[in-house]
Amino acid sequence: MRTRVKLDVCKKFLALLALACLAAAPVSLWAQAPQFKPGFNLFSHDQDIQVGKESMAEVEKQVPLVKDARIESYVSTLGHRLVGFAPGNTDYPWTFKVMNSQDINAFALPGGFIYVNRGVLEAADDEAQVAGVIAHEMGHVVMRHGTHQASQAMLAQMPLAILGGVLGQSGSLTAQLAEVGIGLGVNSLMLKNSRSAESQADQVGTYILYQAGYDPHAMAQFFEIIEKKYPQRTIEFFSDHPNPEYRVAKVDALIPQLGPAKQGRTDSPEFQLAKNETLLSPPGGLITGSQGEWAQAYGASVNKYVPAKKGYGLIDGTEQMVEAMRESNPNLRIVEQKSLRLGGRPALSMNLETDSPLEGKKETDRLVTVRGRDSIIAVMFIAPQAEFESYQPTFEEMLKSLEVR
Repeated sequence: MRTRVKLDVCKKFLALLALACLAAAPVSLWAQAPQFKPGFNLFSHDQDIQVGKESMAEVEKQVPLVKDARIESYVSTLGHRLVGFAPGNTDYPWTFKVMNSQDINAFALPGGFIYVNRGVLEAADDEAQVAGVIAHEMGHVVMRHGTHQASQAMLAQMPLAILGGVLGQSGSLTAQLAEVGIGLGVNSLMLKNSRSAESQADQVGTYILYQAGYDPHAMAQFFEIIEKKYPQRTIEFFSDHPNPEYRVAKVDALIPQLGPAKQGRTDSPEFQLAKNETLLSPPGGLITGSQGEWAQAYGASVNKYVPAKKGYGLIDGTEQMVEAMRESNPNLRIVEQKSLRLGGRPALSMNLETDSPLEGKKETDRLVTVRGRDSIIAVMFIAPQAEFESYQPTFEEMLKSLEVR
């Protein structure tokens, strides 16, 4: 009898143990989320930050930044929201800036200095996709891919004993890196990541998205979307970010390891406002003319013009405006003119040609006019002649968003 009781107790114990194991299985799996570990590196944490700051100074000599408080604030706020979820975040001075380029691209400098092109905001469908791009770049930072690349290049050129002396010197790391042929800025070796580094940045980015409450599929989905929707504009992105094999499949395989399935956040009103602001912001910028005056080589503007001659119609008023423009720019000429409707009202579109402030180049100006209550409302789109067609889709989106009152 005692033996049977003992057997029954054992069976119950084993059954409970099996149930406990089954219940604990997912917890155990989720607890084994990827352990991200940076590769070989000769640089210290503080040197990562130093070389990043020095490289940042070089980058900002080479690329224009968006100077729009709403766009800057949105990207910076989003970036800092993700920072707390970055694995191995060792107190980097995280900085997020927006470059005034419509190429779909982004990059990260060592030490936490991240740049996102405005083209990313324009191409993304929702906030989760932008968060994915930023999280991917954060992956490069926390895995120290930039200085890892530099370390490998340096190790190939000189023994460790000498390298230790070079990196141990005080002063500018820029000069020390230049001695071994590693420059800084947008063309630096430290921004040329391998496919394995891109794959690791994908994994870290996916982890950050999941932990921050975003749809973790968004990053890989964005890379697929831009390949299909913007094949010409993604060339630079994938030359700087070699596309890992089976990218989406690898991300999909990682997600179940991160924790229980949940409905991740995808969008926000703040993203839509920032995207709209980006689309309305001039695609280029102001440049200094030869006489020191400011001249606009790229961009868009909305102005009111009150013709001197009374009793004007749309065509008469527009012609008066063009004649007034010719007084200060005799080389301005009308290339094409057509009628259209803007906000349900009759409008006139003119393509104008003149000299560009960029030396040796011609400029195309598209002037769209519509009658206001007491003036001609004039929208002007400006770009060098050779580049105007590439900016035309953005100009059209800006025109569609214009409300005429």
